[in-house]
Amino acid sequence: MDLAATLAKPAWSFEELCVVLGLPDSTVELIAREQPAPPFFMLGRRRYILRTDALDWLEERRNAHPWVPRKNNRR
Repeated sequence: MDLAATLAKPAWSFEELCVVLGLPDSTVELIAREQPAPPFFMLGRRRYILRTDALDWLEERRNAHPWVPRKNNRR
């Protein structure tokens, strides 16, 4: 799968979203079930999300759950 071509598409399938995020489908499924859930839609038997909705959802998650390093942690 060509990542550049995928990023240019107006909508991503669930599998393409997993590739873009670099996460396993089971992890994305768990994250997608949390509220507020991203607005997926069905085309036939496949689940899709608009690229703009996915990026907005990621922005919301980034703002809601910022990473803060722990004190005295070696990681």
